[in-house]
Amino acid sequence: MVWAGAILVFLACVHLVSTSVLSAAHIPAWFQGELWLFPPSPGDLTDLAANVGAFWMVWGSFGVPLGLIGALVVGFGRRGQVPPAYLGIGVAGWALIGALLFEPSPFVLGLVPAGMLLAAAYKRRP
Repeated sequence: MVWAGAILVFLACVHLVSTSVLSAAHIPAWFQGELWLFPPSPGDLTDLAANVGAFWMVWGSFGVPLGLIGALVVGFGRRGQVPPAYLGIGVAGWALIGALLFEPSPFVLGLVPAGMLLAAAYKRRP
């Protein structure tokens, strides 16, 4: 169980670090209010400016919540508890759909901790 959470935290950290490096040129402008009051029109949602796309690729992405979920799973495992099966199902669904829609990408790696979570949940069933 702890390994599944550790893998999720690792994937989140790799994502945040690598996308931050790729978006480094845009990050200073975020702290200068460049993203405030966006979007000015609905059409902007389908044609993102580079600075907005970079934000959603880094800080607005799945990276932070994925890391928090991984940390929660690690905490469960260290206490000898198993998260509910729906967590593994949710992670598996998210990873599978992401992998089907966007390849090559590391989405497929999310199936490893998802499988571990599901195995632990079903092993623990009465």
